[in-house]
Amino acid sequence: MKDNELALRIVQDHEKLDRTFSDLETTFIHIMEAGQGAEERDALEDARADLAFALEEMLEHFGIEEEAIFDHLRVALPDLAPRLDALEANHESFCAHTATLRKMVAAANAGAVPLDCEDALRILRKLKGALIHHNSAEVQLFLEALGRLDDEGQRLLRENLDRL
Repeated sequence: MKDNELALRIVQDHEKLDRTFSDLETTFIHIMEAGQGAEERDALEDARADLAFALEEMLEHFGIEEEAIFDHLRVALPDLAPRLDALEANHESFCAHTATLRKMVAAANAGAVPLDCEDALRILRKLKGALIHHNSAEVQLFLEALGRLDDEGQRLLRENLDRL
């Protein structure tokens, strides 16, 4: 796998999450415009399902990255540790924001409080922007690592990336 193919693969791995968050943005806008009723309940259920999927995807994907890839890079290229730490902090932030949105949607779905769509959209848009920056930083780091690792290190990195 060449470097440009690797970069494309990493970007494609993140596209599912990007699409899910774009769908959520559309759903929140729809809820804001629809008002209360059956249409809102259906949209809230869609949002609940999308958020559950997003969180599950993130936990699985980030877990593999952190355990298989980041740990390998910390040993092989210890000077990358601060950048890896920053990527891991992003992972935690993404999961926390997604969990916040899930709680908001769950409360609205249960009828406890109406969904504050403006706040939900603000959180979601912040999350989407942060993901774009994160994905770019991650691709740059992986490509740099590939250029610096010996043949065995490159093989292990590519093997671990294949697990994503």
